[in-house]
Amino acid sequence: MNLVAVATSDYIGVLLLVAMLVSSRIRRSDSEHPEVRLFSIITMLTLAACIVDFMVFYVDGKPGLSMKVINMLGNTYCFIANPVFISSWCIYADLRLYHSKSRIRKYYKYAMIPAAIMVLIAVLNIFVPMIYYIDEQNIYHRLPLSYVYYMVDAGYLLFSIYILKGYEKRYGKVRFFPMYLMVTPIILGCTFQAIFYGISLIWVSLAVGLTSMYMSLQNESSYLDRLTGLYNRAYFDYQLDAAIKDPGGKTGAIMIDVDYFKQINDTYGHSAGDEALIDVARVIQLSKPDKVVAIRFAGDEFILLVRNTSDRQMQSIIDSIRDEVNVFNETENRQYKLSLSLGYAIYEPGKDTVDDFLKRMDDNMYDEKNQKHAKR
Repeated sequence: MNLVAVATSDYIGVLLLVAMLVSSRIRRSDSEHPEVRLFSIITMLTLAACIVDFMVFYVDGKPGLSMKVINMLGNTYCFIANPVFISSWCIYADLRLYHSKSRIRKYYKYAMIPAAIMVLIAVLNIFVPMIYYIDEQNIYHRLPLSYVYYMVDAGYLLFSIYILKGYEKRYGKVRFFPMYLMVTPIILGCTFQAIFYGISLIWVSLAVGLTSMYMSLQNESSYLDRLTGLYNRAYFDYQLDAAIKDPGGKTGAIMIDVDYFKQINDTYGHSAGDEALIDVARVIQLSKPDKVVAIRFAGDEFILLVRNTSDRQMQSIIDSIRDEVNVFNETENRQYKLSLSLGYAIYEPGKDTVDDFLKRMDDNMYDEKNQKHAKR
């Protein structure tokens, strides 16, 4: 055992996590979201484990009852924290993608069973050694059952990837949630610690993974709409500026407005209004081509930015959105029916300004909206 190496790795883990927690305290606007609170809990759990991990290595082999108690309780905490962390990560990933507490209650009462069993074994190990024991010289010894913890970790990591792939299959590629930044350090840390007895890499690996994920997620605060998960206007302005400077192809955009949105809010409440906006975002995601950028422009207005396009393709996208709205209204049991007004424009270099382009698209959308209102 190299105590200096252990101290160094745990010290790095503590510094990374403390810096992240301080930064997250500055940005408290998301604190009401359960996935954000869970991420903070996971971070604090890992921070404590980094500290405890060094303590158990420090007292290992030192004489005295107090040293032995610290060694036993510290290792028990680490074996409890391990399955709690990895199962909580799966819940966090699920909440982050689906934003559904009911889904968590439905599926995770079963998915948490392996973690609960591992926690129970860690507690029982105090009385009946199964995963490790502390000998008379206060030296820690790993037992074969401890490798089951690595297997459970691997199972939960695969489960989190399964959650992500299932979401992407249904709703398309996820932005600003690079699962590999979290999973890769954990896999490497667990593998090396399982193979090489006496080193400590798991907790610093978790700290690196959490910090990498946190840094990536901060981009979301700048470019994603919190409610719908689509890009926001800042990202639209950035992409539109790049698109109209590209001489290689035509740039088009479709303005989408939710019909009778005020009526949904007034009749069913603002929570239903938020739900309707989320539904519209999903309709748009399911109906648009992969390379088309979907934006929540403002309020109940959305924009699709399409590069290298034509009038025929723009109309095809509009038709696809209308078909998806019909499917939604026929299959989803909502209190309301979705209705969208759409209008598109194609940017004309040398003739259009950005304002002209946006106004022409907006006017085309309102032509359709006015026709709908005239029929009522």
